[in-house]
Amino acid sequence: MREPNFIIGGTAAGGTSYLYELLIQHAEVYLPKQRIPEPHFYYKSWEYAKGLDWYLQEYFADVPSDCVAIGERSSSYLYGGANVAQKIARDFPKMRFIFMLRNPVERTWANYRFTALQGLETLDFEQALVQEQERIAQSRGIWAEIQPYDYTGRGFYAKQLLEYLDFFPREQILCLKSETLTKDNLEPLYRIYHFLGLQNTTFVPQNAPIHASPNVVSPATQKELRDYFGNRFSTLMNNVRREESLELDNMSEEKQKILQLRENLKGKKEEMPVECKKRLNETFAKDIEMLQTLVDFDVSDWLYPTTNSMEKLK
Repeated sequence: MREPNFIIGGTAAGGTSYLYELLIQHAEVYLPKQRIPEPHFYYKSWEYAKGLDWYLQEYFADVPSDCVAIGERSSSYLYGGANVAQKIARDFPKMRFIFMLRNPVERTWANYRFTALQGLETLDFEQALVQEQERIAQSRGIWAEIQPYDYTGRGFYAKQLLEYLDFFPREQILCLKSETLTKDNLEPLYRIYHFLGLQNTTFVPQNAPIHASPNVVSPATQKELRDYFGNRFSTLMNNVRREESLELDNMSEEKQKILQLRENLKGKKEEMPVECKKRLNETFAKDIEMLQTLVDFDVSDWLYPTTNSMEKLK
């Protein structure tokens, strides 16, 4: 059985889904066809407990012989820091990593929108930031590992990269500015081709969907609907978002709940509240300044002109 040699390791809400959809089209690249859920093998303790043999069999049993780059996507790995990096280094010391880094201020907002969309949030964004540390401390069981409310914690890229550099040489880590990879600019993708050692470094994939989470009208209502539908929630919500026809039982209550689900989606991404933007500027300023010394792209535009930190980064 062939083993993985690269990982798309983060960050959450940073464009990893878009990159996955582009890379999987390349004939020399293997990625598991199952998109969701992501493996998270080295991050989730209950997955890691299944063992390396299980991981290889589960995700890499059908790798074609002509594939050069064999990988997987787990957007939690960068957030997992040293704990994850050490585990991977133990099994695959020559592993290559691709980290898609998005403006951490905007990434935090996107992370919140996704969590609210999934029915896992009850607070508005401002209150979620205010209560973040308290909620993290109160998390128990699997939630203490997953930490769905640690919205800002996933955005301290410099700290996390330094933890990876304790276990892997810099040449095995490729960081890309997520905002630069678009359907009109595939240059970062060609850089990935070279990084992975592909022979065909000019392949142009078909355009892929961008998975942006719309805002919900009421996070609390979204959670109530998740509780009501249970395992059916994600499927119904995706159908509603795609405006597909819905298979409804003849129960008027269920029909009303589905209509409520439809009406609770705003259908678009709204701008972040200004006060939250200011708060996040202050939260990430020092880490962004440190990150500039670790990456080969400009990050000065990641802070909005509400602080003096812009001048420090130029």
